Amino acid sequence: MTWLSRILICFALACLVPTGQAEAHAALVEAVPADGAVVATAPSSVRLRFNEPVSLLVIRLIDAKGVTHGDLHHEARDQAITIHLPDGLPQGTQVLSYRVTSSDGHPVGGALVFSIGAPTAEPAPQATGTRSPLAVAIWLARLALYVGLFAGAGGAFFAAWIGREATTPSSRTIVRAAIGIGIAAAVLSVGLQGLDALGEQLPTLASLHPWHEGFRTSFGLTAVTAILALACAWIALRGDMKTVALIGLGGAGLALALSGHASAASPQWLTRPSVFVHGMAAAFWVGALVPLALIVHEKRGASLPIVQRFSDWAVRAVGLMVSAGVILSVVQLETPAALLTTDYGRVFLAKMLAVMGLVGLAALNRQRLTPMLRLKEAGPRHLLRSIVGEIGLAVVILGLVATWRFTPPPRALAVLPAEPVKMHIHAPAAMVELTLAPGRIGPATASLSLMTGDFGALDPKEVTVTLAKPDAGIEPMQRRAARTPDGTWRVEGLVLPVPGRWQVRVDVLVSDFEKATLEDTVEIHP
Repeated sequence: MTWLSRILICFALACLVPTGQAEAHAALVEAVPADGAVVATAPSSVRLRFNEPVSLLVIRLIDAKGVTHGDLHHEARDQAITIHLPDGLPQGTQVLSYRVTSSDGHPVGGALVFSIGAPTAEPAPQATGTRSPLAVAIWLARLALYVGLFAGAGGAFFAAWIGREATTPSSRTIVRAAIGIGIAAAVLSVGLQGLDALGEQLPTLASLHPWHEGFRTSFGLTAVTAILALACAWIALRGDMKTVALIGLGGAGLALALSGHASAASPQWLTRPSVFVHGMAAAFWVGALVPLALIVHEKRGASLPIVQRFSDWAVRAVGLMVSAGVILSVVQLETPAALLTTDYGRVFLAKMLAVMGLVGLAALNRQRLTPMLRLKEAGPRHLLRSIVGEIGLAVVILGLVATWRFTPPPRALAVLPAEPVKMHIHAPAAMVELTLAPGRIGPATASLSLMTGDFGALDPKEVTVTLAKPDAGIEPMQRRAARTPDGTWRVEGLVLPVPGRWQVRVDVLVSDFEKATLEDTVEIHP
């Protein structure tokens, strides 16, 4: 069986991994009661609807008196979670804090604020985002895992298939160290994933709970696969076992394909194999750099056959890596504008600059510096410097990829803005439930439901909606609302040209002698 046949078998196994139905990073699209709503009586439950099925990790209700209710019964069905509230909630503002995990293995947190009777001072909700020390720990562990997978599994593959007897003892020691770092990082990342999922602090890592929760996420399977892949790399390194080394390299690609933004995106028959190929090809390239540099350093001109053999293989690997990368980029970014308007896109641009530098050095090595190896002094020295530059750029790229752990891709962010945005504005004389659909830039429609300040019926003579964004140089746009047959009011033909926080004012002419003005702000998405 040829090496290409073995790679195709690994590719097929990646395609057979159960994928489920995932849309890449969960987003809350509806809450009942809505965020900011004021209700006359205490609701018996709260319903949260997401853009994909999720698993509830943590739920806490902080009532108007500051009492925390942590043991809340809940039910999950399809994309919705129903949380049953305790009886006898006090009048005032309540804060429901939640954390869920989505199909890509990343936890998502948020807080829903609603009031019973009338708003009061909001109790302080517990933080739901990733805290800075934990975020740094997650990033470092993820970077160490990537270094272990790429330098470990890729280095062992190079030693078995390309370097063979020319691989130096010092390079084998470095590859073994990378394997050890990768295994340790895989284990640690499970606990850190659990901390993030539960919204806990770093000291909680000493308990079993975060490890259990981290293993339950899709990242748990990634960690197990990564450890097995690195174990194969270790075994292959000891005996130059080519088949075992190939399994280790394929396992590195498979580990990356089992969780994360890209692998959870639709269509998964395309994205998961693309992640597998992209990761496997990158591991081959990056993993070869350190052993190759040491061979050039120690063998000098005698390293020419090894360098040429690697160069021939690298051309094919780069072709596979770029092809798979283009597919994933199109799926994740969706539009070119996302490159500049989202954090994911900006990290992608930084990564592309580093990749272009890496490919440029590789082309220089192949076309100019490899033939110069025949020169006894200058040739090996120049090539060695170039390979060291490649190693530095590879570490930068892995660090940028680890940053994607905290940046939802544009395709996931697009789900939420497509849904309407709702806001509740309450004043003594009147209150309004205002809906802007869709909640993103471009044409929009405003719908308004009006009541008196004490929840009575309100039949105003005239309603006017004004939107403004002074920080973008947009002066107030005033539109008169039209009454609909069902008693609500509607404004057609609104155009919101830029994203961000907009000022909203609703003027309600209650009678010829009374006018109520309600003001707030609303977030419009890209």
